[in-house]
Amino acid sequence: MKLFVSDYDMTIYIHEKIDASVFDAIKKWRREGNIFAIATGRNKFSIFEHIDRHGLEFDYLIANNGALIFNNKREAIFKDTIDNDVSYEVIKFLHDTFGGTVEIVDDKHIISVKSKDGNDILPFRVDEKINIDDIYNIKNIIQINKMTADSKSTENVANTINDKFDKVIAYANIRTVDIVKNNVNKVNGIMFIENLIQSNKKIEKILVTGDSNNDIEMIKKYDGYVQINARENVKSITNKYFNIISDIIYKEL
Repeated sequence: MKLFVSDYDMTIYIHEKIDASVFDAIKKWRREGNIFAIATGRNKFSIFEHIDRHGLEFDYLIANNGALIFNNKREAIFKDTIDNDVSYEVIKFLHDTFGGTVEIVDDKHIISVKSKDGNDILPFRVDEKINIDDIYNIKNIIQINKMTADSKSTENVANTINDKFDKVIAYANIRTVDIVKNNVNKVNGIMFIENLIQSNKKIEKILVTGDSNNDIEMIKKYDGYVQINARENVKSITNKYFNIISDIIYKEL
């Protein structure tokens, strides 16, 4: 049995669509007794909405960069939250230093902290908008997100957070920074699934694919594949590239 773990955005979901061959490949992969998992920085609300919209099959889902893990019944089988006081310090720093809104994800909600200038238009839904002084009412925060104007700003925010705080880690995407507990990453998520599976069955091989900064650790550890259009710093860690994940799956079947 093999375990295939794929990032979602720009790996499965490329330019706002999923290639038809991906659905067929995943179905055949699972039919042969292999395991398919998605590993994403998205929160559970966002990724489950996509899974439902496209009818995507999976055995395990690693969400929030590894802070939440679900089985295919959508039962949470792992959760790791940021310390409350650390969360509040990070949120206030983001709010005061960079302006704009700050988004908070807990078990049941996406909450947006209102900006100082009132420019609170977001390209996604939130369950509640709060003032900065109300953040202390929120507990068990899984992930903090900060939207930015462009990729350069994203790198700046992520680097600033990583330099200032040692109990969280910030991952830079294109226009969003994902901030989670410092020991949370996709590698630890994969290892959790690996240990869970191998209590009953032996995994012969683990394959991983990704395209972004939050995929680097798992690509390095598992000698993974990188999407051909990924950032150069991610592509530089391997010479194994792909266009569509179905190409890898068919090769490994």
